[in-house]
Amino acid sequence: MKNTIDKLQLSLISKCRKYLINCKKKKIDVSISPFCDLNTWNNSVGYENLLLLKNDKKLSINFIWRIFLEIINIGRFKFLIFKPNINKLSTLDRKNIVYSYCWQESFKNENLFYDKFFNISSDNKKFHFILNSVDGFVPKNRNNFTIIVRKKTRFNLIIFVKYFFKHIINKNFLHVFNSTNIFNEFLSMFIKNFIKKSKINLIIPYENRPHQNAVLNAVKKKNKINKTICYLHNMPWPFQIDMISKNNNVDLLLTSSYVQKRVLINNYFWSKKIIQVIPSLRYSKLNNRNRTIFLPFEWTEDKNLLLNNFKNFVEERELNLKDYIVSIHPLKKNCSDHLEFKNKINQIINKNKTNRFNNRKIPIIFSHPGGTVTECLQSSNNAYHITSDQLNIFSKSIWKKVTVKEIEKNIYQYSSKLKFFEFKNKNYGIQKII
Repeated sequence: MKNTIDKLQLSLISKCRKYLINCKKKKIDVSISPFCDLNTWNNSVGYENLLLLKNDKKLSINFIWRIFLEIINIGRFKFLIFKPNINKLSTLDRKNIVYSYCWQESFKNENLFYDKFFNISSDNKKFHFILNSVDGFVPKNRNNFTIIVRKKTRFNLIIFVKYFFKHIINKNFLHVFNSTNIFNEFLSMFIKNFIKKSKINLIIPYENRPHQNAVLNAVKKKNKINKTICYLHNMPWPFQIDMISKNNNVDLLLTSSYVQKRVLINNYFWSKKIIQVIPSLRYSKLNNRNRTIFLPFEWTEDKNLLLNNFKNFVEERELNLKDYIVSIHPLKKNCSDHLEFKNKINQIINKNKTNRFNNRKIPIIFSHPGGTVTECLQSSNNAYHITSDQLNIFSKSIWKKVTVKEIEKNIYQYSSKLKFFEFKNKNYGIQKII
């Protein structure tokens, strides 16, 4: 008989698929609606909606609060486009456009953008880059790349009211009257104007995000023969409901994992015809993850509970973790709640008075593990996972060769010798695909 985690996750996948099908019947574009952006790692409408589906409920206070934020944020952002100083695209019959992310560290100098996902730079004239700025940084000199910035401003009532009357007669009002969709519409209009009548290849480091799907939809709407290539660059993570197929406009989905391909086809309804396994375009090797404690991208669980679980774990096992380091997600390094949690972990470690020699090197992961967990398993074959959320844990029905043991309250130990990821081949690049 399947255990509780298996039953929960398999049941929720079924519920999510049914929900998305019903939304489609109502003419809702599930690929871009924040209500259909079902995920376990981001505090959002999609996350709260997933919890409602899990618990067979219609409403919750947190769900209503997230809807309010989606609505009020319509008037709190403006969108800016920074075009290249020299706007000359390639004269190829079929242009190659990369829609990706950037932040200040992405620019080796003011003229050169480096895309870590595809391991290519903007001096490669076979590509033009449209970049979604994560931190708002825009270099003065822009050669062969366009930057889009979403900037927070004081609430603009005029924008809010105009957008309200634009969508008031839509029967799926809440799915379109939100800050996610206003950005989607901005992107769609920009993309349609940018590519004009050109035939293009669109290439995306893909995570099934609404703004990415909005770009895919716009490219296909402009010309059906445009080719859309999506690269799932992450290592696999335990419960991948955010990657559930929404019949997106994806011609080719690339992944660097045979295990990942199987899971996407068997559990998340992707067609095997469009998934191709390639050597990683991003990673040439895995870093040593031993003696490391990882924090999640966002906190979706009770932090005090997790800290208490960690404290009990350290004391009962008499763990000596003084040589461990605490790793904060790169995009959260300046967040006060992450820094505070890191300090509390270090305090627990430093107060532990055990004299027992312990040479265990196993990495420890808090809350949502992301691709870090399979990175740890591939490099160390073992990992400890501290979480109270069963949606963060490996299901034996989905991940058949991962051993899962609950060794303490909310403490799991994973072990596996699976090869989760294929590493970079120096003779292989995105040019081989296009």
